[in-house]
Amino acid sequence: MKVRKIAALAVGAAMIGATMGYASAQLNVPKDFFVKDGMPNAKIVVGSNAAAMDVASAADIAVAIGSMLYTAEEVQADGVSVVVKKDITTYPDPIKVYSNWYEDYGTVTATKYDELPTDAWWNGSAYNGSYTDWDAITPKFTTEIENMDSIKGDKQIDWDINIDKIMILDSDGKTPDQTGNLPPKSATLKIPAGNFTITFNFVIKKWEVTTSSTDPQWGLTTTSTETVVDDDQPSGGVEKETVYSGITSGTTFTLLGNEYYVLNVQNDTLTYGKDHGVQWFHVGDEMEFDGYKIQVVDISINEQRVLLRVTAPDGRNDLVIISVTDGEKDVSELSTKFNPGELVLTLDNTFVGIDGNLIAQLEIRTNVVSVSSGDEFISGWTATFLPGTGNTIETIVLTNKNDLSGSDLDILGKYKVSYEFHEWTKTADFDNDGEADDTRYTAKAQIVIDPTEKVYDEKELKVGDELEGWSIEQIKGATYTKITVNPAESITVLDTEVDLNAVDSNLILVGGPVANSVTAYLVDQGLSQINWYLSDGDIEFIENAFGDFSVIIVAGKNRESTRAAAQELLDYLKDLA
Repeated sequence: MKVRKIAALAVGAAMIGATMGYASAQLNVPKDFFVKDGMPNAKIVVGSNAAAMDVASAADIAVAIGSMLYTAEEVQADGVSVVVKKDITTYPDPIKVYSNWYEDYGTVTATKYDELPTDAWWNGSAYNGSYTDWDAITPKFTTEIENMDSIKGDKQIDWDINIDKIMILDSDGKTPDQTGNLPPKSATLKIPAGNFTITFNFVIKKWEVTTSSTDPQWGLTTTSTETVVDDDQPSGGVEKETVYSGITSGTTFTLLGNEYYVLNVQNDTLTYGKDHGVQWFHVGDEMEFDGYKIQVVDISINEQRVLLRVTAPDGRNDLVIISVTDGEKDVSELSTKFNPGELVLTLDNTFVGIDGNLIAQLEIRTNVVSVSSGDEFISGWTATFLPGTGNTIETIVLTNKNDLSGSDLDILGKYKVSYEFHEWTKTADFDNDGEADDTRYTAKAQIVIDPTEKVYDEKELKVGDELEGWSIEQIKGATYTKITVNPAESITVLDTEVDLNAVDSNLILVGGPVANSVTAYLVDQGLSQINWYLSDGDIEFIENAFGDFSVIIVAGKNRESTRAAAQELLDYLKDLA
C-alpha cells in the first residue's frame, strides 16, 4: 500500500491523556472539527469486524453530531405591514332602576342606606317620583343582532330582540316595584313567560340608497348611490327587487343556529324534516335513510301496493303494506311500533322493468315534524308564523314559553343581563358652614346588559397609511435568530472503506488497534501515543494526522472501555452543541 508521509504533531501530556479522566479534562477540540457551516466535517470510522457495542457507540456519536447540523444567523425582521384591531362591540345602555344622585334626584340628604329616599325610583325611561309606572314602559330592552341566521345558505337574517318586562326580585323573592321601598343591594331578575320575543324576517330585499352632499366652498352637490341588501328598509332606501320572499316548500333555513328543511307550508303551519326524494326498489332490496332501513319484501303490480319491512335505528321493526291510493302515508298509521313523523312514505308506482323485474317507486321522508303557531318550535320557545302571499311564511316570532330567572340572565348566548347596586359615601362641606365635616350617601341601582363576546374591526396598515390622524412612517422589525436545520446525511463508514491515501475529512475512530485497522495504522506510524492494550478508555486527538485533516480516537482495551470513552465524547459534544 502506498501511503503518504504523515507528520505527527508533537504533543505532550497536556494534549494526550494517559487515562480517560485526564484525557477528557484536557480535550479541547473545536466545534468545526465535527461540524462546519452547519454541515458534517468528520466521518465516524468503525471496524468492519467490530463488536456490536462499538457499532452502538458509533451510532450514538453520529446522532450527537446530527443534532448540531444547523446554521444560526441574526436577521432583521422584515416589516411589510401591521394588523391592528379595534374593539367595536356595542354595549347597550344600562336600564336605570334607582338613583339619588344630585343630577337625577335634585338633592342629596341621605347619610346612610336606611336614609335613602324611597321615591328615587326610575320607571324605565326617566324619574317620575315613583316606580309604579315601570310596567307601562315597554319594551324594557330592544336590540338587533345582524346576520345571525340564514335562508338558503345566505346569512342575512337578523335577530330582533324585545324584552317587554323585567322583574327585580329581592332576597325575599318580592318585587320592589312600589313607592316606599328601598332598592335592594342584591337581587335576581325575572323575565315572565311571554315577555321575551325574537323576530326573524325572512323577506330579504335589495334597496337603493341615494345620498347627497354639498361642497361648502363652491356649493356643488355630489350624489352617490349604493345598493343595500337587508331585511329592514334603510333610511331613504328605495326597494329595487326581492331577493327572498320568505320560507316556502324546499327552503332550507336556520333558526337560532338550528337548520331546517321545509317540506310544506300551509297557512301558519310549517312541516319540516329530511326529504330523501324518489327511490326505486327491486324485490329484496334494502336501503337506509337517516338510520331507518326499508326492505321491499313483495311487490304487487295489479293491486299497486308493496309489502315492506321497516326498521328504526333502535331496532324496532315491522311489516307494513302501502298502496298507491294511500298517497303520503305516515308509517305510524300502519304500525304501532313507530311514532308519528319518524318515517313518511309515498308509493308512486309499481311496474315491470325492462329486465323483467318488479320495481316499486317510493318517496321517502324521515323525521317529519309539523308545527303551527302557538306550538313549541325550539325547546323553551313557542312560535308564531306570519304567512305571506301563497304558501309562504314571511316572519317567525319566538316567545319564551317559561319564566327566565336568575342573577345572570343569558340572552341567547350573546348578552348577560344582571342587577347591580352601587353605593358611595363622601365627606365635604355640604351645608356650606365652612366646615368639610358633612357626610352624604348616594346609591344607584341598574340593570346591566353586557355582551358576552367582543367584536373587533381589523385593519392592515402599510407605510404611508394613516390611523386616526397618525401617519405610518416606518414599520420596524426586531432582530431575531434565524435557525436553518440542514438535512442529516450518513457519516459512519467501515475502516475498510477508508482510503488512507485520500482522506477527505476529519475522522473519529471508534475502537483500538485490534478492532479498527485505521487506529492500528496510526499506532504503527507512531502517531498514537496511548497504549490501547492497557487503556481503561481514552479520547486521543491527533491534529493534522492526514494532512489538513485531524483524528480523534475513541477506544480502550476492550469493548466496555471503548463504550466508556464514547460516553465521555458524547458528554463533550453535548456541551459543545
